[in-house]
Amino acid sequence: MAQWNQLQMLDCKYLEQVEQLYDDSFPMDIRQYLSKDTVAMQDSLATVQFHDLLAQLDDQHSRFALENNFLLQHNIREIKRNLQVRTFIIKSILFFFLSADLE
Repeated sequence: MAQWNQLQMLDCKYLEQVEQLYDDSFPMDIRQYLSKDTVAMQDSLATVQFHDLLAQLDDQHSRFALENNFLLQHNIREIKRNLQVRTFIIKSILFFFLSADLE
């Protein structure tokens, strides 16, 4: 079982300590989303997961467009733009942290 999944089973008081360890460079919710199916982390898998994340942001943007929620559309568009500008960095972070989770 991956390290991240083991952390999920800790008591609440310990989970709060874990939360303090992680900063905004790799948010816990993104880690949670990407940790679901990581068996063997490779650079190609990081690339696939990065593009999957972008596709999920597109889906969410479409939902907000249907709801005429301009603010959330704007926020999702900005998040996607920021991720795309930093593609290499984000993929490197994914590779590093997800590889660490498998140890």
